[in-house]
Amino acid sequence: MHMRLQLPQGASCFTFGEARARRAIEARVVSVFDGWGYDEIVPPLFDDAATFDPTLASKLYTFSGRDGTTLALRPDFTSLVAKIAAGRLRQVEAPLRLYYSGEVVRYEPPRAGRQSEFHQMGLEFLGGGGPAADVEVIAVAIECMEAAGVEDFVLALGHAGVVTALLDAAGLPVDDSGRDEALASLNRRDPIAVARALEGARGSGPARRALVGLAEDNGIRQSLDAARIACNGIESVGEALSDLESLTRTLDEAGLGARVAIDLSESRGLDYYTGLVFRIYGGGLGFDVGGGGRYDALLGRLGRPLPAIGFMLGLDRLALLVDRSGSRSPEPAVSPVVVNARTLGESVREARERRRRRERIRFEGPA
Repeated sequence: MHMRLQLPQGASCFTFGEARARRAIEARVVSVFDGWGYDEIVPPLFDDAATFDPTLASKLYTFSGRDGTTLALRPDFTSLVAKIAAGRLRQVEAPLRLYYSGEVVRYEPPRAGRQSEFHQMGLEFLGGGGPAADVEVIAVAIECMEAAGVEDFVLALGHAGVVTALLDAAGLPVDDSGRDEALASLNRRDPIAVARALEGARGSGPARRALVGLAEDNGIRQSLDAARIACNGIESVGEALSDLESLTRTLDEAGLGARVAIDLSESRGLDYYTGLVFRIYGGGLGFDVGGGGRYDALLGRLGRPLPAIGFMLGLDRLALLVDRSGSRSPEPAVSPVVVNARTLGESVREARERRRRRERIRFEGPA
């Protein structure tokens, strides 16, 4: 039987030094999670398709179970962790600090130039409410980047309430098609398209101008003071900005201020996030290597209302960033243990002695 040797479109495969480098990065990140008192959880590779975020429905790899149920390979971890916390771990007292590391599968069109299989490492702080939990999670994220060996990075902080409140004030309700167009245009940083999407809106003029202004900005190191002036009179925006201002002040006191910036234009996942949102950008990549935020409503929909915040790092992108920064650890040398005139048993004994000294060896037969 003839077998195709080419891997399927979107599948991932890593070999030799590439695989070793990824494993080293994973070990460093996981050690940070563990060091902050988070416990590992290994969720299932698949579950009922209805478990996962409905916005990912078009990206699921689904199949039928033997009992006729529709199952899906996991496209992310957060939904599964939340389900386990609300079910199997229901009797465990909150808060729950949990972390994970593993593969996820999410369909990407071939033209997108992205893999469908990738590795995520992340944590979920379930029952973690208030600013203390927000600061803790950000501090862990920063330490993970530092432990991986990345020096040039920034956490761009935003708040789900800002864009949501501006769209409401601009006169674009949730069921308005113009709202979806405005969100997509804001995500692309396209001020002309944002203005076009707002043309039919009859709400607040300042809110419309503020949305266009967010699209015009480069998204990093925006001014909270300028945003407060632009959004003057929109009460819910003011509350979100106050939360961010208090958070950045605390991070400054903690010595982490140089690692964070403000990005008020974040518009992805607004139906999921309820407060703080952030993305992690590495210098020179042009795209984020991870992110997260607060999602206080998810556990309530599963019957165990708890505030929650978490984040994830993409191992594939993080490994690329580490490699480009030149901070990858050198390959350890391999010392041969040769089986020659001596007995095979003596050679094995020598090999074990070298391993006790943590040498990397390769067992070789006689020339």
